[in-house]
Amino acid sequence: MIRPRQYFPWKVGRRYLTRQIIFFTILAFAVGFSLRYFAYNLFSNTKDIPAAIGEFDRYITRLIAIALAVGIGFQIYMNFYLLKPLGRLLKRARELRKGTNFENEMTVEDLTEEVRGEWLDLERALTRIHKDLREQTDELSTEREELSALLGAVSDAIYAVDVFGEALFFNTQFSILFGAQKQGGSKNTRLSEIFRSPEILDAFKEVLVTGQTKMTIISIRTAKHSISRHFNLSIAPLKNTPSEKVFGAVGIFHDITELKQAEQIRIEFVGNASHELRSPLTSVKGYLDTLMDDFKNKNYESAEQFFGVINKSVDRLIFLVNDLLELSTIESGAEFKHEKVNVREVTENVLRQLEEKRFAKNINIETKFETDVLLGDSDRVEQVLINLIHNGIKYIPENCRIQLIWAEVLNGEVELRVRDNGPGIPREHQGRLFERFYRVDTGRSREQGGTGLGLAIVKHVMIKHGGRVSVKSEFGEGTEFICHFPKST
Repeated sequence: MIRPRQYFPWKVGRRYLTRQIIFFTILAFAVGFSLRYFAYNLFSNTKDIPAAIGEFDRYITRLIAIALAVGIGFQIYMNFYLLKPLGRLLKRARELRKGTNFENEMTVEDLTEEVRGEWLDLERALTRIHKDLREQTDELSTEREELSALLGAVSDAIYAVDVFGEALFFNTQFSILFGAQKQGGSKNTRLSEIFRSPEILDAFKEVLVTGQTKMTIISIRTAKHSISRHFNLSIAPLKNTPSEKVFGAVGIFHDITELKQAEQIRIEFVGNASHELRSPLTSVKGYLDTLMDDFKNKNYESAEQFFGVINKSVDRLIFLVNDLLELSTIESGAEFKHEKVNVREVTENVLRQLEEKRFAKNINIETKFETDVLLGDSDRVEQVLINLIHNGIKYIPENCRIQLIWAEVLNGEVELRVRDNGPGIPREHQGRLFERFYRVDTGRSREQGGTGLGLAIVKHVMIKHGGRVSVKSEFGEGTEFICHFPKST
């Protein structure tokens, strides 16, 4: 049981009681001496008893009125003595509630006698509470700003809900991806309003019920992207420290779409490379087995033909391996030279290398030079030209035309255009032309000996130069490849 004595303001009580005793003692002595003095004078100087009694009554009445007035005045003073510190404390409490700074800090030297004692202890306690709260508020505000800046800088989407599915907080990336808005926005931020996927809702519900962390991979459309994105969703419970009771859950949406795409490209690359290598190897193996049987039977009639097929397959393997090594070298961060390249000299060198193939199909190649110099790696620029011109020669019919145009465009970029009047490329294939092993016509491409890596090499060479490559084509109206190299100065 708590004893009241521990919480009674004894200092203020003793001071108040002492003043009361002193006042009433003085008042009693004053009244007593006054009565004695008046009675002595009255009864010693008069023989008219009734008149004396009447005079005594009037004196008593006046004395009582004076004593009552003095008592009321003293009580008013004592009430002011008690309530003035209380007023100061109320003012402190209001300032504490509003969170404003106290006008001044209380010290013993600044105080008058009437506000000392427990009033001072209480005011000091309020001042300390206010100071502690202010420091804690400043710390919390700083931590909140730091947390807000951290959450805003995180590239992952973060979203937290309470046990009822109401949003506790979410970062900017979550707003961008899923369209959630802060309070006052036009959209609701409840879990069930943002997500319709049962997989996500069930995952959050499981964490809220079990209090255990859960990780899952989901596929969902976002407000920012037109197609579904893949996310690694990690959900952790939010618990009260003392009781370990779950009061919410926070989910982190890590976008792994690019990783999924890269994994898919890797799988396709391994499959395509295996297929491209297996085809010529199977051909070589088959014809060698046939030749071995023919040699055992001393049958040499088809040997020359078979050796030609084997040689062609081996050449195809060499081209494929060379292109794979070249692509690997470029992607692995091979150093590119940055020097002035004479585009006229590089173009003429490439045309000499492809002259035999050009004459075989009677392809007319026209060149136009509106600029002569670019900044880059001459060997890689030559590689781009070889692949683009060779592609044109390979896929357009005989007696067609290829145009090469070098020009300086806006911002000082150098532009290469390789244009033909061949059959063109259907629009549905154009987005994947620069992928490894991608072919518009698979059968026809293999018959013509292509590796399917030429345009992929062109794309990566341009990226390493800090440039870009694109294609324009209409089916039946020819094709144009456009390469943009960085500034020549």
